[in-house]
Amino acid sequence: MTRTELENQTPAAARLRTSWALAAAGALLLALGPLLGVVGGAEPAFTSWPLLAVLALLPPVVAGVLLMRGRPFVAAGLLAAAGVFGVGRLLSDLLIVFDAMEVARPELFRPATLVAVTPSLGVWLLLAGHLLVIAGGALASGRAGMPADESEPPSLVVFPVLIALVAAVGLLGKPFTSADPFQLDRGPWELPVLGLVGGLLIALAAPLAAALAASSPDPDTRVGGTIGVSLALLAVVVPPLAAGTVAPGLGITGGSMSAFVAALLLPAAPLLGRTARLLSGKRDETRDLALPSLRRMHVAAGVLAVLAALAMLVGALLPQLVLTTGGAAPDLASVNLLWAAGLAFGVLGLLLFVPSAAPVVRPALVGGYLAMQLAAAGMTEVVVAASQLGVAQPGAGFWLMVVEAPLGLLALACAGLAGATERENAGEVEKEQVPVAELGAVLLAGLFAVGAFVLPTLRGARYTAPTVIPDNEPAVSWGLLICLVLMIFTLVPVFRSRPARGAATLAGLALLLGVRALELPLTGDRVEGATAAPGTWLALASIAALLVAAGLMGARATR
Repeated sequence: MTRTELENQTPAAARLRTSWALAAAGALLLALGPLLGVVGGAEPAFTSWPLLAVLALLPPVVAGVLLMRGRPFVAAGLLAAAGVFGVGRLLSDLLIVFDAMEVARPELFRPATLVAVTPSLGVWLLLAGHLLVIAGGALASGRAGMPADESEPPSLVVFPVLIALVAAVGLLGKPFTSADPFQLDRGPWELPVLGLVGGLLIALAAPLAAALAASSPDPDTRVGGTIGVSLALLAVVVPPLAAGTVAPGLGITGGSMSAFVAALLLPAAPLLGRTARLLSGKRDETRDLALPSLRRMHVAAGVLAVLAALAMLVGALLPQLVLTTGGAAPDLASVNLLWAAGLAFGVLGLLLFVPSAAPVVRPALVGGYLAMQLAAAGMTEVVVAASQLGVAQPGAGFWLMVVEAPLGLLALACAGLAGATERENAGEVEKEQVPVAELGAVLLAGLFAVGAFVLPTLRGARYTAPTVIPDNEPAVSWGLLICLVLMIFTLVPVFRSRPARGAATLAGLALLLGVRALELPLTGDRVEGATAAPGTWLALASIAALLVAAGLMGARATR
């Protein structure tokens, strides 16, 4: 049965409202604590209280919206998952009271001397906030006294748990790196017993809460639980990532990044069962909620894509850097790539509003999204490097540019569901043999693309553009490597796609290679004696091969 309201369940409804009120009160205290200061004698490494307030308030705000929209059991699962993390976070923050100098929390305080700091009012508010969140989660964990829906068997339990395990492993490492002798960068294993137990409980909470949610027979609990785990993980890993990005002398670690990526991927886990059934043509009307129409999903994807493009374009207009001296930051050549990628993705988003063009354009979103991430990687490298040197901090343009990543991912999710629905409605489609000419063009495009990412695109006096091999610009190198791997994974299913959809996918990947090829003309004027390196020519060759293959597939689709 489907339950969207707590009809005739007055005790259950009251219990769920009480759990939400407790969690909301706890979140307010968690937001207020950093604002008042948790210790005396040290300041945060950066102005962190707005970020910490947003992260603390997100779970009750999302749960409140779900309650108002008639999804109480999704809200209950969210609050319960957030409460599981509260125990470990309570113990970790309790260490500030007993031995603050052993705590590695630069978002709360950064010691500048060896003089011990003393706990202040803010830390007590944090502890009280965690207790209220735990109490709210405990009340919500009973799903407000409602029985589970046994008509919905658990499915795909392993996948969300594996994602959460990746996050758990990341949480067991150092949260950030530090070159500051006064700022410790210790992971849970290097902390006193209280911090060790708290860190281990936080890491354990991720797979535990994910497993409990994913194994539930109720679809609402699965969705709410995974959202709650995701928001709780973000509250844990985003502050050290922000500190490592913007605070001088601090850096980010692979463990925190892996936990961050896992937190972003978790909300998609409950959709996997529905998508898998759609792709296999086995969707059960009694188990799967009714999907929006194909037209609505195209519009949703278009709205999100346009918003992502606008975030990148407006971010390119606003200052990416703010000098610590207060002066105007120099213009950055990497901004030009943001314009190119943002405009291309925005055009794709606008075309999704056109009913006749949306099904054809939709597969190209993947390549357009990767193009934006490649452009953003170059800007991220510059901003992070300036922040690490202490000469500047990220400006409003940088933070707005960062927003495009999750918006673009949501656009891809809507487009993916639209594609699955379209295949379900179309039924069985007779598979065609791929002509040799198309096969050869795609293989050549992939081969040229490998060279375009492995080799530099430009050289100049005392400068060589970054490649997939990490060197002096690791953010760009990682961006290149991820884009290359995802491009290869995208090329593989092209041969099994319908010709029109395969052509659009190839055209989208040409946008990615286009950003790579444009590095010389758009950024080379800042490099003395800049000349084209092999990567530029191979990128152009890959674009030509992709367009030829797309043209051949498009021609076959019209026959």
